[in-house]
Amino acid sequence: MKAPESAIREREAVMAPVTQEERRRTRRAKLSKPVRARPSDPKYKGEVRTTLNASRDGFYFTTWADHYYVGMSVGVIFPYASVDLCDSESVGRIVRIDRLTDGCLGVAVQILLR
Repeated sequence: MKAPESAIREREAVMAPVTQEERRRTRRAKLSKPVRARPSDPKYKGEVRTTLNASRDGFYFTTWADHYYVGMSVGVIFPYASVDLCDSESVGRIVRIDRLTDGCLGVAVQILLR
């Protein structure tokens, strides 16, 4: 007796190895919202940027500023509204920086304390 075609396809499927361990605890969503990121070191200026994606635990944005580094502590307001006087700053840490093809940086921030 011949095996069903779907069973043959399952056995022939090749799984690609995962190159990096997934560390996210929550799923990301493509979300464009303003965020204010302020490095804890006062010699660097904070900036308001727009996220590319976000989750409950963090977000990813692009910037031309080159003063960010992995492990840097940042004060963040997400989502940010300049007219909202009740915005409270959360504590975040930069966990990844990507050099993008257009020359800017992609910065991943993990929110540590709300």
